[in-house]
Amino acid sequence: MSTQLLCGKICAITGGVTGIGRAIALEYIAQGACVAVNHLGDSSSSSHFQSMRLEAAQALPKDEEVDKRLIEVPGDISDQATAVRLVARTVEVWGGLDVFVSNAGICEFAEFLE
Repeated sequence: MSTQLLCGKICAITGGVTGIGRAIALEYIAQGACVAVNHLGDSSSSSHFQSMRLEAAQALPKDEEVDKRLIEVPGDISDQATAVRLVARTVEVWGGLDVFVSNAGICEFAEFLE
């Protein structure tokens, strides 16, 4: 018998459709959490979210709908309105927020002196 470590927890993750953020979101769902993911909202990010929905659905019991455990809140998280919308939407859908993962970020590599 497996134990879901995050059963009933409500989580929000910025930068949640690729890389580390995606891995965190999918594992949180597998561990029983409801997850709101933020992404930029461009076509690439939206496409990543759709593939993530399919992957998340495979981690759920057959009788459970992925849309009840995973939502998206698109927008640039550096914009305060997006940040407010992410928290507000999460609370609106699930009634609270237990865990917030600040994962969004872009790393632009350049020579040190440039």
